[in-house]
Amino acid sequence: MAKEPRGRLYQESEFVFDEFNGLKLERIIVCQNADSEPILVYIKVENRNWHQYFLDAGIGFWENWDNLIDIDDNDEFKHIDSTDKLKLRGKRISKIYCTKDYRNSRIVIEFLDKEKLILKCINPEILDSECELIKVK
Repeated sequence: MAKEPRGRLYQESEFVFDEFNGLKLERIIVCQNADSEPILVYIKVENRNWHQYFLDAGIGFWENWDNLIDIDDNDEFKHIDSTDKLKLRGKRISKIYCTKDYRNSRIVIEFLDKEKLILKCINPEILDSECELIKVK
């Protein structure tokens, strides 16, 4: 299988990313700042490169990140493998999308069992509010 080109795929308030539909999630790594706020989320699904997604300036970003050779923990940022904590290993993705949420956006990963992993702003009415990553059934 040829490698996908690395780079930004979306930088918008609304988008649909359908390349992972029906695929099994292998790992989720959350990059958190010193306040434990999720800054970046890295996702790996079967037979695909690592991708990263995040919220900034009121919009959602989705990027093909290829490999994770250039992430390191330091005093400012920690990278937490949250796959098992969130009980997501092996779950099949049904759809991924970004949607407007007041003055911000939210990125949602829906699974076939109807669970959702949502990256959203804590106060969506405040532009660039701090983020949280939540799992809902």
